[in-house]
Amino acid sequence: MRKKTCLIILLLVISVLTACTNKKLELSSEKDSKTVTIAIASEGKGEYLDATSYNSAMALYGAVYESLITYAGQGTYKPGLAQRWEQSEDGKTYTFYLKKHQKFSNGTEVTADAVKFTLERAKFLNEMSTLQTLTNLETIHIPDEYTVELVFNQVSNQLLAELCQTRPLRIMSPDSVDTKKYDGKFKKAIGSGALCVEKSTDEQTIMTPNPYYRQNHPIDYQVIFQTIPDASSRFLAMKSGKVDIVGGTLGDLSTSDKDILAKDPMFNSYDFAGTMTHFMAFNPGNEQLSQPIREGIATAINTAKLSDKKLKGLFQETVQYVNQANQSAKIYDVEKAKALFEKDGYQLNTAGYYEKNNIPLAFNLVIQTTEFPEWKEKAELIEQYLKQVGVSVSIQIVDQESYYDRLWKTKKYDLIFYRTYTDALLPYYFLHSLFENQKEQSGILANDGVLTDLLKIYAKTSDKTKQQEIFQSIFKRIADQSLAVPIDYKDECFVTSKKITGFTYSGLSDAPIDFSHLTVA
Repeated sequence: MRKKTCLIILLLVISVLTACTNKKLELSSEKDSKTVTIAIASEGKGEYLDATSYNSAMALYGAVYESLITYAGQGTYKPGLAQRWEQSEDGKTYTFYLKKHQKFSNGTEVTADAVKFTLERAKFLNEMSTLQTLTNLETIHIPDEYTVELVFNQVSNQLLAELCQTRPLRIMSPDSVDTKKYDGKFKKAIGSGALCVEKSTDEQTIMTPNPYYRQNHPIDYQVIFQTIPDASSRFLAMKSGKVDIVGGTLGDLSTSDKDILAKDPMFNSYDFAGTMTHFMAFNPGNEQLSQPIREGIATAINTAKLSDKKLKGLFQETVQYVNQANQSAKIYDVEKAKALFEKDGYQLNTAGYYEKNNIPLAFNLVIQTTEFPEWKEKAELIEQYLKQVGVSVSIQIVDQESYYDRLWKTKKYDLIFYRTYTDALLPYYFLHSLFENQKEQSGILANDGVLTDLLKIYAKTSDKTKQQEIFQSIFKRIADQSLAVPIDYKDECFVTSKKITGFTYSGLSDAPIDFSHLTVA
């Protein structure tokens, strides 16, 4: 009996000591754990991070989900979850061969069934999508566990470009939804990427390492995506050490704030060649903004003062199909601008502005500074240039939500700043989405039948030489019609704290951080 009692006491002591030891280990682990805090401009919404949706902040998708292929620049691609792929001669069938032994964050394997599930779900959830992958997809065949064959009803030359994007075609586990079927209700983000969503609030999304990443070789740090909508607040958060990474499409800083941090030895600055252009567009529904007026406005703006880059056409030379010969700049010429207005029947009034039939050349210019703080200064410069040629501009700075509402829905603007898409979505998909007329309706930023016809011809062309020829004509049409005024060519610029000892750009602007190569002290 006494031995039994002693044994019980001994077990209790061991239990208490074990509990204390485990608690100390937990505290030690918490203390020693590495955390990287990344500033983003919009709310993360990690609880809605369905790979096939558009419900969460862009940067979160690249942290959790991986794509079949990845973008390598200038219209070229390299392996992702797929180790290789083939395309049929008619451009209607693509076959992808998956790498083996890749796992989702719940331990299940990435298979052809998961790819089929993802594509079917994306098609189901995005009925109004203009992505060729979704609109032209006819059938999905699975010859074996690691092979997927996609058959399209017509040439789909944008498939590879679309597959490598941040959303909505990155691969997710069927276990992410309640029924494991493509039309099921989303439950939890389960991808094969570096991170898993641990917790999400209005202010931050906390992510922990995926233990199965890179065949059980996970990253050794956790990530917090911190929502900081204002550029000045992002700068202060960086200065105070509250965040470790800021910049790019995550949430940019003003040029002056980036310069301050670049000179501070407490931070590291990184610049990578980009593909994005910031530009000014014209409301195609405003009849006053005819081709002569657009050309006059473009000619009146000294773009050399807007950027430290030499601005030519709408696209940078890092974009597919672009070369020095097919991007032409408008020559700054005040007198030519005035002559264009006068040729169109406008005369200067007593206030110094051009008018016709008592209607002056007066336009509002809509911008937002949440994502693009430098736009305010550029807008003020353009206001001054156009005033010199008798055009009145009223700058309207609106919040981020109102800005996109005006751009896509209400069209309450005359002039508006916007940015091109990036990487593989340039130039075709960007132009298709914003400049091509749709179902006998004007495009978002243009109403040009010739341009629309050229884009439609390109979409059905599989021959690469002919594709280049078509884009020569497309670029010329954009320039001749003065459909956009470039205001800056953007590189991918980031600032990190010193704890980040290795920062590699992913090659994809909308998900810029390569977490597999990010090293943390």
